[in-house]
Amino acid sequence: MSPIFPIGVATTNSVPLGGGVRWLCIVGLIVVCSGCGDVGTSTIPSPTTLADQVGTKDAEVPTGNDLMTALSDATAAYARGDVERARRNIDILQSEPRFEASLSPSQAFLLQALLANFALDDERDASEFVRALRPDGLSQRLTALDLWARYLASEGRYIGASRLLLQAAELSAVVDPERQNELRTQLWQLVISLPAQHIADIIPQVDDGDLRRWWEIAQRFNSSLSLASWRVRLQEWIREYPDHESGQWLEEQIGSAYDESPHITVLLPQSGDDAYARAAQAIRDGWLLAYVTDAARVNPSDLPTVTFIDTFNQDVTSLARQAFANGADRVVGPLKKDAVTAMIRESNYGGPILLLNEPFAERLARPQSIRFLAWSIEDEAREIARTLSQNPELRCALMYGNEPWMLRARAEFELGLQPPARVVASQLIDDFELLTATVGASLGIEESTNRFETIQSIVNFPLEFQPRMNKEINSVVAFINSNQLEAVLESVRYHADRQLTFYVTDSAVRDSLPTLADGVRFTSDAWRLYDSTIATSVADHFNADPSIASLYAMGIDAYRLSNFWRYMEVNETIAGVAGRYRLEPSGKMRRLPYWGLVSNQKLEPLVPQLFSESEVPFL
Repeated sequence: MSPIFPIGVATTNSVPLGGGVRWLCIVGLIVVCSGCGDVGTSTIPSPTTLADQVGTKDAEVPTGNDLMTALSDATAAYARGDVERARRNIDILQSEPRFEASLSPSQAFLLQALLANFALDDERDASEFVRALRPDGLSQRLTALDLWARYLASEGRYIGASRLLLQAAELSAVVDPERQNELRTQLWQLVISLPAQHIADIIPQVDDGDLRRWWEIAQRFNSSLSLASWRVRLQEWIREYPDHESGQWLEEQIGSAYDESPHITVLLPQSGDDAYARAAQAIRDGWLLAYVTDAARVNPSDLPTVTFIDTFNQDVTSLARQAFANGADRVVGPLKKDAVTAMIRESNYGGPILLLNEPFAERLARPQSIRFLAWSIEDEAREIARTLSQNPELRCALMYGNEPWMLRARAEFELGLQPPARVVASQLIDDFELLTATVGASLGIEESTNRFETIQSIVNFPLEFQPRMNKEINSVVAFINSNQLEAVLESVRYHADRQLTFYVTDSAVRDSLPTLADGVRFTSDAWRLYDSTIATSVADHFNADPSIASLYAMGIDAYRLSNFWRYMEVNETIAGVAGRYRLEPSGKMRRLPYWGLVSNQKLEPLVPQLFSESEVPFL
């Protein structure tokens, strides 16, 4: 989370850095309550009393002093990581509608900054709050630049976000030198949050030479599949650009993340002929492809030692313990859901483990050394819901098939969609012989016909009639596969009396695309949207089926993430070759899908609006 400066307190903010380094930030700004007018002579309640009395039956109407204290306490609480307390104090502020009019410019900025941070932390649209920021002085300007950068990054406008962070880092050299390292870290974390093939698409668009260098070194970092290959690329960079600040800074910050050549044991169900065995073989082949690619750049003695163990009909917990007893530094796998569940029911394995699936839905205490790398449809459904929630005018028809993943996606989407965006109609498509009628029902055609028949029976003479779709619906969300896409699109076109925006997941655009699909928006991964050498290698040497190709990609990313284990301990987000991941408190490496657009029957990345500095009022 972005730091908001506390008022009148000294606090510590732990800022995660590459390489296991944490920067200690001691911040203390002066309380600015002048200009608030005469707020009476009542004693100012302590912040604890003020925050805790909200919602109690004895709570009194807040006085002016109460509200100023709440603002101070909220700002300080957020800075030290007590977000719940900060939110309670904001509730106090918002209970008095005239409060904002009494604020000085500096106080108004602090309130808007808090609201912006809450929105960004909750993955909600923060545009209203960042656009209201009017920094009062250079220190607040630094915070405003930081918030604007976070907002632009949340919108996928990464070039603009990186430009603002670089400006903030340069400004901090004059205003707050101690904060410069933090801002450089935020810039670095931003540029490495994207896969290398996406960065390659960004670099030609960056017109500032200094900023372009940051993107170029980030591309080298994310092209490295192990810390050993990153060491090689970083030294090459320093020789090529000895005067650029990134080289020396990265050596200092990431040095402690270097790892000796690790010994990794991979547990996969390679025997048998079920779906898990086929998936395991693809993951294994992806892993080996990553290893061979790494070997082309790294001294063989620096490569990890890898041992594959077949888990077919084996007790995976015993296999994991035996692997650590035999000298493994970490374990990757198992893959089967029941095996993953069994793994987290126990603890004290002797080292870190990267599981390749999620456990069954049980409340299990996860050991801190365990993480989950699982590609689930819920990740895409959650991203669709998050994006569509930012459009308050959205009114969608939801359609879904009866396969288990489709039902899970529908449930996750409905859970994640936030008002005022809403689902107008939800329809299960379980019989494709009745598809046209089913789609018509979801669009409100059946209701229109029923109303007509009622009126016809009342007036008792013939009427001209054309059924109309529900006038509220402006979009369609469909959880279907690629075999169903054309039929659903054709049925929607048959019934719709206006243009509807169509949203699907990657599963719907995996085969050849019909002409009708142009304009469809979908969630996917960098693997599918941007060209990369390693993705081309998979296409040349392995099964071209996109559903299998994603498992090769998972194997490649499992190799990279297991090699960058120490780096993940100090970073919440890391890019793989296939896509982006966020390490959550639960231990899950949650996939962060991309958005794509079907154009001329091809898959293209959905490019967000370009950033213009005129958007930021104080620049």
